[in-house]
Amino acid sequence: MSKFKDTDEFKRIFEQIFQLMNEHPEVGKTLRDAHAPHRFEITDLGLEFNVTAAPQSDEKKGRYLKWVWGPCDWEPVIQMKMASDVANRYFQGKENIMLAVAMGRAKVGGPMSTLLKLAPVTTPIHPVYRAWLKAEGLDHLLA
Repeated sequence: MSKFKDTDEFKRIFEQIFQLMNEHPEVGKTLRDAHAPHRFEITDLGLEFNVTAAPQSDEKKGRYLKWVWGPCDWEPVIQMKMASDVANRYFQGKENIMLAVAMGRAKVGGPMSTLLKLAPVTTPIHPVYRAWLKAEGLDHLLA
């Protein structure tokens, strides 16, 4: 089972996932254009991570998404609650979020149509994230 060493490791890696998505030509812009801010509650670590569209002016700098830990000044459209290992598996493509909900490993909130529309958007990041974990020597997190 993939386990994070501590909260700092999780935070560093979760931010890297979103940096990878931001930079990916099929993911960052698509998520920005969906106008569906997300809130991730990482239940075992007591963390809240909020992500939304970056301002349109940031596109020139290659930034499509912005995120913060803790409270933010936007309301999420999608809320996801899960443990850190579930989140890690999800972004590696090793955890189907709907199955995780059915099995009680995750809770999601928000319009079902938006959830179903956005779920496949992150698929291209799965191999990128796994490759990054390998390149960084973070084999203990490979799912």
